[in-house]
Amino acid sequence: MPEPTQAVIEQQDGVVTTWQLAEHGLDRGFVHRRVSASRWRWLLPGVVLTANGQPTRRQRLMAAHLWAGEDSAIDADDACVWYGLTPEWFRPDRVHVVVPAGSGARTRAGVIVRRSAAEIIVGERGIVPYVDKGMAVLAAGRGCRSAESTIALFSRALQTGVLTVDELSAACENVGDKWCTRVDRALVAVGIGVRSPAERDAEGLFGRSLVLPTPSLNAWLDVGDGAGPVCVDALWECAGMVNEVNGRRYHAFGDRFERTEARRARLVAAGLVVMSCTPTQLRREGAQVLERLERAYLANQGRGLPRGVSRIEPPRLTSNRALVRL
Repeated sequence: MPEPTQAVIEQQDGVVTTWQLAEHGLDRGFVHRRVSASRWRWLLPGVVLTANGQPTRRQRLMAAHLWAGEDSAIDADDACVWYGLTPEWFRPDRVHVVVPAGSGARTRAGVIVRRSAAEIIVGERGIVPYVDKGMAVLAAGRGCRSAESTIALFSRALQTGVLTVDELSAACENVGDKWCTRVDRALVAVGIGVRSPAERDAEGLFGRSLVLPTPSLNAWLDVGDGAGPVCVDALWECAGMVNEVNGRRYHAFGDRFERTEARRARLVAAGLVVMSCTPTQLRREGAQVLERLERAYLANQGRGLPRGVSRIEPPRLTSNRALVRL
């Protein structure tokens, strides 16, 4: 095989198209002979793997991009994985790509195609290009089975610092206002400060109270200890009281538990009244949770924020990773 051809194949992780081979003088007959001899195998129309085993994940991504065209990019779930956010429903045997609206590519053979009238913005490149983070999360959200799972995906992206609110907003502006109801509901939820399905349940619980005023959701505080701002789930400023919803999925494992406890200790040391509940308690024991909150509020109503503690604007982020709620 010509040396330049071999270089292309190596650069593309063992995947090559018939038209790339043709540029080096190797026609479809050459390809068919290799495939018939079980030395190569077809992955997609016009795209072959120059080996006979099962393709790796990287080879699947490369094949999908080559087949969809140079203007395509890896999209949705697969782009989320690249950015460190693996959706719970992720399937490694499928590849999502986005192509321009005029492309002839259509979903087939494990490649899920999204056609976009908006500009396809590439965020990062590995062996293949990936859509920007905001678009990746937005597109993955469209594949969720429920509004709750969409909110959960958006929440996790924001809370773990994979994505900033500005990046998600920019993606929404780029794609326009025609998306889908499920995604729209999730965007409204995160836009008003609700960061997870459990926190949305908590907001509904607070709204049923005849005692509690409407809290500030996801409020940022300077607690005066010099260790940086703290974001709390709900704040009743007039009582100097906060409530945190601590779920097992995001708070109970590894350093997440340590960070949760460290945040709580900082809030208590600053003189705030710190209440907490779990998502399960919200669902099963909502009345008891609400009663405890009301009693704590009545006991502290009117005292305001402790000395040295103040409300602040959400900090401007210099790093996507900085949004982890410490």
